[in-house]
Parts: sequence; C-alpha cells; structure tokens
Amino acid sequence: MLALLNPAIPAVFIEGGAGTHKSALLTDWVQAPAAELRVLVEFDQRQLTPAAVIQQLAYRLALAGVAVPELTSPSSWDALVDQIEVALDEFGGPLTLGVVRMDELPIAASKMLIEATGSMPGFRLVASAVDAQRLVTEAGAAGIGHLVIGDDDLTYDFAEVAEFLTAELPGAGDSTVRAVLDATHGNPALVERVVSLFPQECLAGTVDAEQALGGWMPERVGAREFRAQLRELSQAPRFNLELLTCMYGAERGEYLFARFPKLGVGTMSEPISGGRIFTWMPAVRRYVIQVWHADESIEQFHADRARLAECAQLSHDAELALAMLVANRDLDEAEKLCAQWLWELTDADADLVAEHFSAIDPQSFTTRPSLLAAATLLLPGRGAPSDDPELAAVQQSMLATTIGGGIREQLSTLAKAATVALGIGELGVGVRAAVRWASLILTKPESWKAQVDPELVSDGLSVVRALVQLDRIDLVSPVAAALLSALRRLPDQVGGIRSSRVSSLHTSVRMASTLLGLSRAETRSVQLAPRQYNQDFDLVMHAVIDACEALDRGDLVSAEAFTRVAMLRVASPLEWSVLIFLRAISLLALGDRDNLEVLDDQLQVSSRWQAWQYHLEAPGLFAYGLEILTAITLRRGPRSLVELLAHVKALLPGAKHRWPAWGQRLLETAILAGSGALRGLGVPTDTELEPFPPRMAWQLVLLVALVSLRAGEGATAVSVMLRGARDLRYPNAPIALVVATGEEIRDLNDWLPAKTPPVIRTSLAFAQSYVGVPVDTSHALQLGARELEVLDGVRRGLTNSAIARELFVSVNTIKFHRANLYRKLKATSREELLAEALQQGL
Repeated sequence: MLALLNPAIPAVFIEGGAGTHKSALLTDWVQAPAAELRVLVEFDQRQLTPAAVIQQLAYRLALAGVAVPELTSPSSWDALVDQIEVALDEFGGPLTLGVVRMDELPIAASKMLIEATGSMPGFRLVASAVDAQRLVTEAGAAGIGHLVIGDDDLTYDFAEVAEFLTAELPGAGDSTVRAVLDATHGNPALVERVVSLFPQECLAGTVDAEQALGGWMPERVGAREFRAQLRELSQAPRFNLELLTCMYGAERGEYLFARFPKLGVGTMSEPISGGRIFTWMPAVRRYVIQVWHADESIEQFHADRARLAECAQLSHDAELALAMLVANRDLDEAEKLCAQWLWELTDADADLVAEHFSAIDPQSFTTRPSLLAAATLLLPGRGAPSDDPELAAVQQSMLATTIGGGIREQLSTLAKAATVALGIGELGVGVRAAVRWASLILTKPESWKAQVDPELVSDGLSVVRALVQLDRIDLVSPVAAALLSALRRLPDQVGGIRSSRVSSLHTSVRMASTLLGLSRAETRSVQLAPRQYNQDFDLVMHAVIDACEALDRGDLVSAEAFTRVAMLRVASPLEWSVLIFLRAISLLALGDRDNLEVLDDQLQVSSRWQAWQYHLEAPGLFAYGLEILTAITLRRGPRSLVELLAHVKALLPGAKHRWPAWGQRLLETAILAGSGALRGLGVPTDTELEPFPPRMAWQLVLLVALVSLRAGEGATAVSVMLRGARDLRYPNAPIALVVATGEEIRDLNDWLPAKTPPVIRTSLAFAQSYVGVPVDTSHALQLGARELEVLDGVRRGLTNSAIARELFVSVNTIKFHRANLYRKLKATSREELLAEALQQGL
C-alpha cells in the first residue's frame, strides 16, 4: 500500500473481490491526513448523466471545503474536467479524487477522468472497480502511468487474520487462523462472515470454504458490460478458459477467467484431462439468474444459451454445448452435435445435462438415435434398464429395429445400437452390434474409407471402447488401425478434439498389441508423447499397457500399483474386466492373499459385476478367467472347477460372442491345470495354435506343459512349450504359472534344453519370482478331462446311461471312469464321492 503514497503514479486502480472492503479501504486512505486535498465520491448509479455526476462531485468538493461555481446544465463530460480544474485553482494545491466503483461510470466519463491525470498537474485519481480491465486499457492507451492493486494485495495475511481473531474470538490459536485463511483465502468480507456465523467451527479449525461461501450472495456491482457477461455465463454451470476466449477474445477471456474465482462466486478445479474449469456455486448462480436478472426476457436467456452452445462446440466442450442446446429444446441441433461428439460425451458430467434430459418427452428420441445414445449414457442408472418405462420402450424399440441401408448407414446404426445396448445392460445385443460393426470395417473398407467423417471416427472410438469392455481385445487393434489408416489420407475429418481422438486410437492399438504379445516394433510405432488422459478409457488403456510391460520385465510390484491406481481413478472400474483380471494376476504373483480376497469379495457383492460379466447372452472371458483363478488358489467361489468346466462346455455358440476364437480352449485348459488333472484336452496342434496371438499361445502351452509335467511327461511339456512360444519376439510373462507350485516351475525350467531360444528361457524364468498363493497339492485330485466330465454328471444326478449319451461314449466307458473316481477319492457311495469332491474344491 506504500505505492499509493507515491505521487509519481497519477492513477491507482483498486480491484478487489467480493464484499465491501474496497470502499472501506478507499475511504480510510482518502480521509487520511495529508497536505493535498482528498475527495471521495460514490456516484449514484441511477443518475449517471453528465449533469448528475457533476452535481454529485460538486457536493463532495463542497464538503471537503472547496466551493466550485455551479455549472449551467452541462451536457457533455468535458464539464467534468472543467470542474476539477476549477477545484484545483480554488484549493491552490494538489487534488486526489477517489471514485468508488468507477467501472460503473459511462465509458466517456471514466476516460475523461483518466486522461485528466495526464493533462492536469496536481490531479491524481484513485478508483476502485470490480472490473478494472477497461480502466487499465484506457490508461494504457492514454499513456498514463498507473498501478493496479488486486485481490492479492487486499486480502488479509496471517498476521492480519490473527489480529482480527484476537479481538473477535479470544482463545483462537494458529490452527484457527490457518483454517480461516484456507476457507476464505483472506477475503476480508468472508473472514468477517465466517467468524460471525461459525465461531465454534473457527475455533475448532474445521471451518471450510463451503461454509464461507454457502448462502452468501455477492453485491450486484460492475459495469453494464460486465453484468451482461455475468448474465451470459450464469447459464453455464461451469466453463473453461477456451470458452471465454471464444466468446470475448483472448485478452478479455483471460481477464474474466482470473477474476471470477476472486469474486467469490465459484471455485476453480483441474480435471485429469488437463486445463482448469471454473464452477459456479449453485446458490450464487441461481441468485444471479433469478434476482440480478429477474427483469430479463426468456428470449434473452435463450439467446445466451444459444451463444454458449455455439462457442462451447468451437472450444471442444461438447457436454456444455449439449446442455445448452437441450435446455433450449433445440433437439435437432443437439442430434447433430451428438452424432459428431458421441465419443467425447461418453464420460461427460451427467449432472450437467441430466436435469435437461429428464424434461424431454422420450418420444422425441425415436427419430434422433445419436441423442438417444447420449441420453442413455448420461441419465441416471447407466448400465441398467431405465426406470422410465417410456424411455425404456424407446430404447428397446431402437435395438429391435432392422438394420438396413448402405454400409455407411449400417455403421452409424450399429454404433448407436451398441452404445444404447451397453448403456441399458443388454450386453448380448451390444456385443453383436459391436462385432458386426468391426466386421464391416474390416471386410468392407472400400465402402466407407471415402466417406470418413467426424461421426464415423466418433462411432469408431465408441465401438473400440465397447470391444475392450466386452473382452474382444482381438478386434481392437485391427479396427483402430483401419481408422488410423483412413485418417492419414483425410486428417481434416478426425473431428472432435483431434489430438485426443488420434491419441486414443493409437493407444488402443498399443494396448491390444501389448496385451496380446504382438511385435514390439508395432507397439512402438503407435507410441504418442506426451500421454493424454482425456477419458476413463485412456486411463485403463495406459494401465493395461504399463501392467503388461511391468509383468514382462518381472516387476510385479509396479504391475500391482498400476492396476490399483487405475481402479481408484476410474469412475466405474467394474466395467473393465481386463484391468481387474490383470490386478488379480499381479496380486496372485505377489502372494497377496488378503487383497486378492478383498477384490474377490468386492466382485461377488457387486450386482453390476454379476450383471455385466455373467450375462446369460454374453458372459465375460476375463471374468471366467478370474473365477477360475480364485477357485484354484483361494478355494472359493460360487462354482467348483467341475461345475465351471461343465458350464463352459455347455455354453451355446451364441453366448460366446464376447470370446475370441481362442477363448474357450484357454479357459478349459486352465480349469484342467488348476484341478490337478493328469490328462488334458490333448497337446494343441499347429492348426489349433494358429488363431492364438503370441501371448495367449504362450499361456496355453504353459498350462498344457504343466498338465504334462504332472503326468510325468517332461519331454512333452518341453516340446509343447517350444512349439507354442515360437512366435514370441520379446520376453512374455508366464502368468499362467501363477497356478503352479514353486517345485513345478523349477522342474519346467530344468527341463529346458541347452539350446532353448533366449526369449523362451527368459520368459519362463520370470515365473521363479512368483510367490503365488500356496496351493496344497498333496491331496489334489489327479483327474483326467473325461473323469471330470463324469464327475459333473454324477453331481447332477444323471445315470450312467444318461452320462454316456451326453458324452457320446458307451456305458462301460462311463462305468470305468466312475470306478476310477471312487478309487481316487476313496469313496464307497455317491454321497461320499460328492462330499470328497466338494472338499477338494471340485
């Protein structure tokens, strides 16, 4: 504040935040003893004509002891300068004029006063303002030296708050001072408010920003332009700097974005996707709309929302644009927006638009599939059938519609259908739509590549996301790569936030390539730097990449950390079964039984997990893999291994759309290996291994090798490992061996011949660091695949003849296997047989 006393500065602008402390500070300074004349004036905002302003100034000068002659009906602002000049002559010394809320004066008046500081020796101006940008701009344009004192200069520091609390709250300590400062940011008006309203909370150190601002309403101040901008922005619950720049230009946008938090009307946050977002305090926003602008017409608010929608779309804020369009009931424009921005709306803030969506007649969605898809994602209850019967009927009607038209029309319809189906938990329809979409993209490139546009790219990303959630990782890389290939020729058709869309496509290719163990050269070719985290999708993709790479270098601790952090940061982690599966693998390899049980408990009690991963029409591959792991290692779960094997075998082909071609063989082999079987499904042939990607082929042959080793066939175990690992291009974690004992892992390593390729020897060596959950195999059943099938028939109460018909073998064969079961389980009756099988976890 010492700068105020420097007479070399002709103009000082005091720009404070909320409250009345500006005028109080200005009053204290202007009335302080000094050699020069100091006059403070606060003009009546209802009378801002030249005559009224000059009359008010003359009155204030007279109170200060300087009588100026009354001007006859002045009609221009030149008379204001004339009056100041007369006052200088009458006083015979320097004059400092203090103007409260000078930003509310007409532009011509404020410009005259500022320019007068440069043309009149001895005249100095000190003005307070809510919006000082215009004053600063005018001073700069006139070449007038000036100083701006902002919120940081006006706020209370630690010592000032402590001094205030000493008088108001005896016994307040340093913790109280810190709590009050944190809640109010030192704003004098708010400090006084919280101490007055929440003295006990202040003393306890628990007062917070919500108490400081809750229920507090700022004074309606600021210039007409500022209030108009405040009115426009109050229609948007939150906004970013890009929106303000689009609406008001870079300089004004940056100024407003910095000023709004300091006005005490809202808070600033930084989402994980980057940037900063200002969010109104809801009560303040309502007050601004309903009280400050109660006299505004509905048409004006409609125009404000339309402008916000336009600028929001230009600044890539699709969810705000959608909220404004729906609030205006401009549903046709909202449909166009959703068609091009559905990908960005996938993780939109539901609270921003749900209120507006809920007021729409569901029948309005029947001819607007993109808007219906967005509403399905954003309305409450995502992932489950809608509680609104009319909306549910519209959604089901869309899913039942016959898909026709050209390839481009089919692609659009399928993408929206997949989105709606997943949004209401119809996973069977969703996976069929997503797989069909992928099939058209891969088999009919000539029909769509020339028609690539932002809608197709948005649909493509939405389908890629669905494919990941539905475990069809095998389709992710080719689909994303096909889109990227088309976009290289048509980069202007990416649409949306171009960098984030391209980044997400590249990350999809890299994730699938890493998870499936494809060439490292391919995964490097799609690396983007820096990483972008625009959605939950990006978080999950990078977590899967990082976890797989950590497992492939034997870093189990990092793999566990990557999956744990991602599950904490993602809004709905149970939608991402691949992430949860990798977390279970990491915990199992580390031997962290406690956290593995916690994870399993969380899944068992989650209705969302059960509905999504055990859907009758589309059960999840990774969920079954996880159930097999827990049944083997924790000896717990809703089904025994025998029941799991029977269940997997009995699934109809239509229920396996979520499974890649290699999914069923991998699950069945895992069950057999976990049950301690001496015989499996047979050694896989080269033809059977052909559809397996490298990592999955490696896991399959490891399981087969484990079964062979237990049967005393070490040579077969080595042979199958070498053959199944021939496509490995870099070390791949042998995660299948988390179900093996330490002795079995050592035996597999010992059986490797001297000339084993280094990549296989290195990959297998990683298993030696697996702690695993100890499995007692001393009493484990040593059953073959056929014996397990017979045991399942006995469990279901079938006769020998019924089991024989089911397995297409003779009754004598069934009797032979049943006799072996009684012998191995030391049972003398069916009841003893089943009891012992249950005790063994089968």
